[in-house]
Amino acid sequence: MPVAKFVEAWTGIVLLAESSEKSGEPDYKKHRKTALIDLLKKVAFFFASGFLLLIAWFNHISGNSVNQFFGYSIMLSLNLAGLYISWLLLLKQMHIDSQYADKICSLFKQKDCNNVLESEAAKLFRVFGWSEIGFGYFLTNVLILLLAPALITSIALLNILTLPYSFWSVWYQKAKARQWCVLCLIVQVLLWAICIIDWIFGYIQLPALLTKGLIPLLIVGSCYFAFILLVNLLIPKLNTEKTMQSLKQSINSIQADEDVFLALLKKQPFYETNDCDSVIRFGNPDSKLRITVFSNPYCNPCAKMHKKIEELIHRINNEISVQYILSSFRENLNSTNKYLIASCLEVSDNAVMQILSDWFEQGKQLKDDYFKNLSLKMDNPQIEVEFQKHEAWKTKTQIRATPTILVNGYKLPDSYKIEDLHYFTNLDL
Repeated sequence: MPVAKFVEAWTGIVLLAESSEKSGEPDYKKHRKTALIDLLKKVAFFFASGFLLLIAWFNHISGNSVNQFFGYSIMLSLNLAGLYISWLLLLKQMHIDSQYADKICSLFKQKDCNNVLESEAAKLFRVFGWSEIGFGYFLTNVLILLLAPALITSIALLNILTLPYSFWSVWYQKAKARQWCVLCLIVQVLLWAICIIDWIFGYIQLPALLTKGLIPLLIVGSCYFAFILLVNLLIPKLNTEKTMQSLKQSINSIQADEDVFLALLKKQPFYETNDCDSVIRFGNPDSKLRITVFSNPYCNPCAKMHKKIEELIHRINNEISVQYILSSFRENLNSTNKYLIASCLEVSDNAVMQILSDWFEQGKQLKDDYFKNLSLKMDNPQIEVEFQKHEAWKTKTQIRATPTILVNGYKLPDSYKIEDLHYFTNLDL
């Protein structure tokens, strides 16, 4: 844009970004660990695949002549290249970003491969995409060359049948689409290169067809059809997963909107809550966002919920207020609630979280024996007072399901998870 035009359009406002102590990607270490694991998986996959490829290649060339060695090696290399290019075409077809596919497509001035791949002619009978056919074709060639190299003459004969397609593809891109797909052109070059190699090294053997019959050709043809059909069946599944990811991102974007959250929250049942309902509290008591957790010490979902709340508190730097109200399955388990209340009465608010975490991780299996070595003052009358507060709240609200999450008294909508509350720490209810 010319400077004069920019100055004319500019409002005079500039956004300047500066780093601070808090700058950086949230949960960077966790994401970095996940990325490294994914990288190791890919490296392991390619290493194992390459190792098997070398074994199969060495097993075939051992004992063969130099001429057969070069012919087989070139054939395998060309088909591996075709498999890779077809894979990039599949990524383009599924609209999955690929740095390498984009670089190859940008080799020509007319560089939008998608215009060709999304045209009506991009699918055979409007069912099989040419990228799917190409991937299935080259995959079959590679597997046969590695596992059944005796069928190489059948591959060579059937490869001749692919050559008319290359004429049609080039004609369509030039005359109809008026747009070049570089990846498609590379595939056509590879088809002709494979045919030339077949001819040079004598793999095209028409007399062999008369002596061996059609059985080898039928076997190879069936393999082509099976793998092309398999790829065709898998692509919709992969597209569905991609669509689901896109929908999930859209839903998350909507859920993060405060107005949407408030509208859904205020449609939920409301239960009166205040800071005096429980002594089991942690977080910021002055926070606008007050969470009440109705929990059971022996409830496995409650243990998982506590873990999520602990992670949420850590993530948002203690910027919410959380209180626990305890329930139990049976009266003979009420003693555990009293032990937990006694523990919380004898420590500071900051240590309450650790008490609950230790209980859910280690104490559930031991039951009341877990508290024997803690030297708790169980004769403290405040314990019974606090226990009755929890019982009275349970009777008043008639809530029985654990865990139940209340946000400023409103039941957390089913479409939200406790982790989503990090969007709403400054919510004004």
